Amino acid sequence: MDYKPFLLAVVVFALIVSPIFTSEVSAVFDASDLISVEDLPRNEALTDPFTFFNGDKVNSPAEWQERAEELRRLYQYYMYGVWPDSSLENVSYSIEGNTMNITVERDGRQASFPVTVSVPDPDKVPMPEGGYPVVIAFLMLAQTEYANDRGYAVITINTIPIAKDDLSRSGVFYDLYPYGQTWEEQTGVLMAWAWSMSKVIDALEGGAGAELNINPDQSIVTGVSRWGKAAAVAGAFDQRIKVTVPACSGAGGMAAFRYISEGKTYNYSSIGETQPYKMTANEPLGSLQSTAERQWFNDNFRKFRDVNNLPFDQHLLAALCAEPGRYLFITGSYMYEDWTNPPSMFLTYLAARQIYDFLGLRDNIAVRMHRDGHMVTDADMVILLDYCDYHFYGKDVESDLTQLTTSLYLEPDNLDPAWKPYLD
Repeated sequence: MDYKPFLLAVVVFALIVSPIFTSEVSAVFDASDLISVEDLPRNEALTDPFTFFNGDKVNSPAEWQERAEELRRLYQYYMYGVWPDSSLENVSYSIEGNTMNITVERDGRQASFPVTVSVPDPDKVPMPEGGYPVVIAFLMLAQTEYANDRGYAVITINTIPIAKDDLSRSGVFYDLYPYGQTWEEQTGVLMAWAWSMSKVIDALEGGAGAELNINPDQSIVTGVSRWGKAAAVAGAFDQRIKVTVPACSGAGGMAAFRYISEGKTYNYSSIGETQPYKMTANEPLGSLQSTAERQWFNDNFRKFRDVNNLPFDQHLLAALCAEPGRYLFITGSYMYEDWTNPPSMFLTYLAARQIYDFLGLRDNIAVRMHRDGHMVTDADMVILLDYCDYHFYGKDVESDLTQLTTSLYLEPDNLDPAWKPYLD
């Protein structure tokens, strides 16, 4: 019997499905089966995670992996733009003091950007085997010293050199991947910022981790507001990231598009509010498509006129972190954050948790809503690092981690009856 045709078929199949199992998602895919924005069906309910785009059902965790890969394709095509194929890049680095310069070469182009590194003092905090875990944060992390004292390195990224937050499509990323006229050439700013986190991990894996005593396998990525959106995208597309922490990310991040809390009234007496709190405006689709924000996405996203035509919702972005050994930690604020739609971010947690349950990973998703503050608060950081200590090292921690499964939105006065399908 001639086995060559069989072996060739096995190789071809492996090449086709390999992106599902690699640490980073390949951006190269055929979109001929995807339809135009104008032809997408209307669906007012949160998108069913267990139904493929063609209507087939997900029946097993193995099939969920195929669905997850399909969702990454959908998010690239209809919203965030292309996640670059890292196999075509060469990443190098240099370290001087507390600055690491990362250089990426691709197709004869070369671009560099700096990041700031802060590592625990080994005389104060013994280094664990493999190196210190690392928090990779967009912009400045207010709790850097605290994190170092807890045994966590911190790397911060200034996103201005990566991709300017405007319609110019300029910066290091666009020097390497110029924005073009077709969807294959279009990557939004959120995805570009997410790519920079991935390049930090590339550098750490390429030798910088050993030099800095940092363990690249123990990475925590975070950002606030628009950078929280980018952190969520990074966790969805780079499967090497251990813990994804989108903070106050709102629409385009962890807030479900299809749930509007504007005009609803909440009882916040348990956090000291004596009067009912009435939610003001949530960020609408039109804001994301405005000249102030549309650079975050690709051109296809601008074509949507109704969120009910989106072929996904953000519980599915959250579910793209649902893998053994990986964690999602959503944060938000109850008060004065109406624009970010905090009840909707909690709904995303509930809806995504069903997928984590399906995969036997309930402990791998967490949510923390603080009282107020458009930030990662000091209290958030305490419980986040306790959560990481517990899951990374099995340590006994002082925080009550069961707090990370609930919120005031489950109290009788606040619970939306429409949420009951997502409750235990």
